[in-house]
Amino acid sequence: MVLVWTGRGFWAALFPILFVFMLGMVGDVAFGGAMLETHSWLYGVAVIASAFVTWTCGRRWNGTIGLRPWDLDAMLRRRRDHTVFALPMELWAIPTVLIGVWMIVANLAPGS
Repeated sequence: MVLVWTGRGFWAALFPILFVFMLGMVGDVAFGGAMLETHSWLYGVAVIASAFVTWTCGRRWNGTIGLRPWDLDAMLRRRRDHTVFALPMELWAIPTVLIGVWMIVANLAPGS
């Protein structure tokens, strides 16, 4: 897979990976590996936390802090220096949250 970005946009792909990796490291050291095996839904929480950081950093770096979150048209019309696949970095937080919610629901389901 080819990742196309401009500026600091690559962080939109790295934040979820780093947050999950850090949760695994800290959880393993603090609570042991068994905790993360029985509570694997925590990985979804880490992905959602990374989406918040992606949104915050993207808004600050792209200068869209003054825009309302639902004003996608204005976000897409503004000059943006930090993108992934030609979309502003902060918009990648939306699918990241959906992936995090899916991870939580899938790991809380009975029999998982």
